[in-house]
Amino acid sequence: MYMNVHSIKKETGLFFALIVVALGVGFPTVSHAAACPFTRDLQLGVTGEDVKCLQQYLNGAGFTIASTGAGAPGKETGEFKTLTQAALIKWQTANGITPASGVFGPKSRAKYIVLYANSTVTPSTPSTPASTPTNTSGSQTTAQLVAQVSSLKAEITKLKANQGSGADSQDESEVKDRLEEVMDALDDAQDALDDMTDDALITDAEDEIENARDSFFEAVRAFIDEEYDDALNLLDDAEDATDEVLDLAGESSEEDDAADRIDEVDERIDDAEDDIAQADDDGEATSKAEDLLDEAIDTLDDAQTAYDDEDYDEAIDLADEADDLIDDAIDAIGDSGDDIEDMLDDAFNELDDAWDDFDAAEDDGDDTGDAEDLLDEAEDLLADAEDAIDDGDDDEAEDLIDEALDLIDEALDEF
Repeated sequence: MYMNVHSIKKETGLFFALIVVALGVGFPTVSHAAACPFTRDLQLGVTGEDVKCLQQYLNGAGFTIASTGAGAPGKETGEFKTLTQAALIKWQTANGITPASGVFGPKSRAKYIVLYANSTVTPSTPSTPASTPTNTSGSQTTAQLVAQVSSLKAEITKLKANQGSGADSQDESEVKDRLEEVMDALDDAQDALDDMTDDALITDAEDEIENARDSFFEAVRAFIDEEYDDALNLLDDAEDATDEVLDLAGESSEEDDAADRIDEVDERIDDAEDDIAQADDDGEATSKAEDLLDEAIDTLDDAQTAYDDEDYDEAIDLADEADDLIDDAIDAIGDSGDDIEDMLDDAFNELDDAWDDFDAAEDDGDDTGDAEDLLDEAEDLLADAEDAIDDGDDDEAEDLIDEALDLIDEALDEF
């Protein structure tokens, strides 16, 4: 896949030029050299294909290492010696890099990215560096891709924070965030692939990572063209492919585990609500069950909040807690003797009936004895029982209700 660097807009060029370099995306050799995938400091004594790429760049940019022999255009060696150092110092000085030390470090790499994103430089021997192995489609291998993405994540984040003073649009910011998320997903998928042992599954997983990479490349291109919806859809495709790798490896991400657990418990809540509603229609006691289910719902809401905050361990723990509360709610259905609030309601009803009987007896002129005092005492006990329930002390409430019922019976025996 090829992209024209001149289509990168000024305000986003630095960030996405870095992504282009990190991913080793090639450019048409008729006008541009492939981006050099610099991931380390280069200095005297260092050797490698990245050094050769730097030498090609310097020669093509007019900072000639040598006019003839080793290091000359077309004869780059990949060995960082004094001639390369001298040419690099000239380049650093020309581009305002201080100190111009002859070490190709972070400042120089950042400047190279900016210049590359806006350049028309054509090195004398434009070619993809040998340090960037290619597959049959000419794109970088998955292992190389993931390694380079990982090494440059910190620089991407820094450049995002520092690039330009203009505010990104909401869609633009969303795509940038999703690009980094998918790079993390590619890392996870590669780790899972590395641990696989089944050859057949490994082949399928490699295909999925290739699909993820291709979708990622297309998403970058869509972003550059300001086709943000397309970019997001392509990034979703890329992440789906990495999820397939995890499935093939017998793994799932912690985020997926948390999401699945929350969904599972949410479905259980729906089922429990139906069970409790049916029990209530059948005349069974449900007050305690309803309270417990309300607690479960609140706890699951907390789990969703933890998930949104990316605290997936906490989200799973809270979802498990909500699941236990659902079990307790279902167990509380059907036994009125175990439903303390129903017991209290029944006791108040008995007290009301006893007061009616008391009033009728007084109207008839019957001797009511100590009934009024006993009923007053029973009423006080039921009020205390109500307070105990509010405090969560159901055992104390049940004892107070039993005492109150005994007093009501004594009061009725008085007349």
